Amino acid sequence: MVNLLQIVRDHWVHVLVPMGFVVGCYLDRKNDEKLSTFRNKSMLYRRELRPNEEVTWK
Repeated sequence: MVNLLQIVRDHWVHVLVPMGFVVGCYLDRKNDEKLSTFRNKSMLYRRELRPNEEVTWK
């Protein structure tokens, strides 16, 4: 038991850094998805549709 606690105390960086990287990538992708959804609905980026196109968002 003491040996396991010593290993965790010595190598916590090797666990937290990769975990932080994974959580950061996840949050970055969610933020990009949210921003692209907003951009698709924004009046700033809207354009006139051609006669054979239809709106794909609500």
